[in-house]
Amino acid sequence: MRITFERRGYNARRYGKPWIAVVTVWPVGKRPELRWGSNVGYSLAEIDAPPGAVIRYGQKDYRREWQSENEWAVVAANGSLISVTPKFARDHWLAGCPVLKAEEEEAA
Repeated sequence: MRITFERRGYNARRYGKPWIAVVTVWPVGKRPELRWGSNVGYSLAEIDAPPGAVIRYGQKDYRREWQSENEWAVVAANGSLISVTPKFARDHWLAGCPVLKAEEEEAA
């Protein structure tokens, strides 16, 4: 399933290109290993990921680093991204990346 992350109003002097990645391996006590997606133009990033996959996405803000995006999400059954916390993402990964149902999407 093709997952996209888009930002409007791209300004190359202020923002880096948007990025997206899917978690492939999460070793014990370490950071997850990622498979990076690709940029399509300056405001769109995309990657192929199945429903239930843990996704990271974001965009760097060069003027105000604290406003840079660095988000975690899980791919829903319909292909939308459900924003989650890093802890939920880790627990979801350890559970085998099940596809979230509608009632679980609201809880995340």
